[in-house]
Amino acid sequence: MSELCGVAETPRDVAFETDGWEKQFTCGEPRLSEMVELFSSMGREIHLEPMASEDRPLGADCEACFTSCGDKMQTIWTRKKI
Repeated sequence: MSELCGVAETPRDVAFETDGWEKQFTCGEPRLSEMVELFSSMGREIHLEPMASEDRPLGADCEACFTSCGDKMQTIWTRKKI
C-alpha cells in the first residue's frame, strides 16, 4: 500500500480508478445522503463502497472514530456518466 493524503491506497482503489472512478471521501449519515444528492445533481454516477479495515487511515489519530463508526461509514466514488 502507498500513502495518499494519510490514507492507505488499496488494490481495490486502484481497480476502481482503472475503471474511471474518482474517490471522494468516506463518511456516514447524514452527510452521506447529502453528498449522494449533490453528486447526482452534478450529473455524476455514484458508487458507495462500505468501509473495509484496509480503508482506515494510517496512524492512530482517527482510529477511535473508525473503530466505533466503521460499520456505518461508506466511501463515495464518482465518475462521469457513461
